[in-house]
Amino acid sequence: MQYAIMNKTLLVALGLFGLGGWANAQDIQNKTLDEEALRACLFLEDDQLRLRCFDDATGRSLVVKDGSAPEAAAAIDGGLLLYKRSEDTTLSWLDRRWELAPSAKRGTFSIRPYQPVYLLPVYHNKSPNIRPTSPNPANTVQPGDAPENLDRNELKFQLSLKTKVMENMFGDNGDLWFGYTQSSRWQVMNQDISRPFRETNYEPELIFTWRSSWSEFREATGWEPRLLGLSLNHQSNGRALPLSRSWNRLIGMVGFERENTMVQFRPWLRIAEDAAEDDNPDISDFMGRGDMLLVHKHNGHEYSLLTRHNFRGGDESRGAVQFDWAFPLTSNLRGHLQYFTGYGESLIDYNYKSDYLGVGLSLVGWY
Repeated sequence: MQYAIMNKTLLVALGLFGLGGWANAQDIQNKTLDEEALRACLFLEDDQLRLRCFDDATGRSLVVKDGSAPEAAAAIDGGLLLYKRSEDTTLSWLDRRWELAPSAKRGTFSIRPYQPVYLLPVYHNKSPNIRPTSPNPANTVQPGDAPENLDRNELKFQLSLKTKVMENMFGDNGDLWFGYTQSSRWQVMNQDISRPFRETNYEPELIFTWRSSWSEFREATGWEPRLLGLSLNHQSNGRALPLSRSWNRLIGMVGFERENTMVQFRPWLRIAEDAAEDDNPDISDFMGRGDMLLVHKHNGHEYSLLTRHNFRGGDESRGAVQFDWAFPLTSNLRGHLQYFTGYGESLIDYNYKSDYLGVGLSLVGWY
C-alpha cells in the first residue's frame, strides 16, 4: 500500500520519459550514424575518397569538380559496410547488449533493449492462487477482497527497455543505466469479472556496468568473464492493501560468455523495511537470494534457462525454474514458448508454488 502512490507517479514519469526519448530518437540515431560514418572512413585507402568521406560524415559541403560524386558515395558506403562487418565480428554478445568495448559505445539517452519482450496470448496455470497470503495480516486476502473465479488461461506480456545515463565514468569504462521492465497477466477471456489485469509487476532499476577481462580464466576454462555489474532494484505490483507486494534489492551481476552461450550470476541482498509496513516479510525465502541465467543461440533459435534459489537446504529449499524458447517463424518474427515451475511467478504469488505454460510471439530476445 505504501508504494501505490509512488508506483502511479513512477508510471507517469516513465511515460513522459518514454515520450521524450522517442521524440529525440531520430536526432540520436543521426548522431550515432555520423559516428559510425567517421569510423567507416578509416577503411578507405584512397586519400581523396577518405577526405570526402570525413567531409560527408561531418556535414561539410563538397565541391566536386571531376564528376566523381557517385564514385565517392559508393566508396563511403563500402567503407561503412566494412566497418559494420568488422564490428559485428569483433564484438561479443555482452559487448553489443551492454556496450562494453570502446567501439560499442553509442552515447547516452537513447532506448536500448534490456530483458526479452514477448506476447503470450495463451498462458495456462492449472491451479490459480485465489487467496494470496502473507505473514503480515494486513496483506492476507480475506473472502471478498479479490475475485475467486479466476480463469486458468490468461494473456501474459512483458515490456523491457533501458537507457544509458552516464558513459565512461572512469576513463573508457564504467556506465550507468536506467532499466525498466513490466510484466502483466490479463484475464482477457474472463467476462464474468470484466476481464481484469490480475497482476502487473513494475521493475525500475539503476545499473552500473563494468567491462572486465581475465585472460588466465579464459585460457583455463574457455569462458570470458566479460561483465561486472551492480544494480539498485525496486519491484512492486502497485496494488492497495491487502494485495500490495513489493521489495527493494541490491543486486550484484557477473556475466561470462563462450561462443554462442552466455551465463550470468546475480546474487542479491534485500533492503530491510519496517516490519509493520513490510508487505511480504519472508519474500527472500521464496523468491530467492540469487539467480542464474543461461542463454544459448543456435541457427536462429534462442534458448534460455533462468533459475532462482533461496540458498537454503532441506525443507526450507525453495526456488523456481523458467525455460524460454524463441524460434523463427518468418524473417522478422519469432514464436515464443515459456514454461515456469516454482515459487514467485509474480509478486502476488511470491509464496505460492505453481506451474505455467505459455505460447506466443517473441519480439526481442536476450541477445
